[in-house]
Amino acid sequence: MMKTSLALLGVLLCTLPLSAHDAGRRVVAACELTTATVIPSGRENSAKDREYAIRVTNSSPRAVALPRSPNFGWRVESLRKKDWRFKAEGGPVRRISADDPHIVVSKGLSGQSENMVEIAPTHGETFLVYLPEVDKALQSDSQFSHYKLTLYWAASQELAKVTPTVLPCGLTAEWIVDVQRMPPPK
Repeated sequence: MMKTSLALLGVLLCTLPLSAHDAGRRVVAACELTTATVIPSGRENSAKDREYAIRVTNSSPRAVALPRSPNFGWRVESLRKKDWRFKAEGGPVRRISADDPHIVVSKGLSGQSENMVEIAPTHGETFLVYLPEVDKALQSDSQFSHYKLTLYWAASQELAKVTPTVLPCGLTAEWIVDVQRMPPPK
């Protein structure tokens, strides 16, 4: 009995620093009634970064709010032998794992509370963002590559506390693209 108690105490003490380290972490389920899609908008900025258009559609019975400039997390995977394999990811929002659809906000802000956009039921809103790191990850590493870009958004703990109408779940938007490496100039 004593050994079991000491073992449990040891496990508890080992987990204390982990829980203190993740104090700002927020985990949410993926949205079912509010959906998002992503495509390149066709525009570039002066640094030749591609602009992405994320269309958020609210099919829930209540209005929801998102920051006017949400900070998206992203993940790029490449198709290899019928399996999606991790290539790169970044941003303050991610999925917990490839098998778990829950979305976690682990650092940084996912938008400012004073600049919110409200989306009424059965309506949508388009957000335009530049993600220069994504463009680097979408560079073809072979003659022909098949990539999946997934963007994530969820409200941080701070934003969820101060804005009661903020979207309570996490958004996921995917874009699948074929990339062909261009031959070197002659």
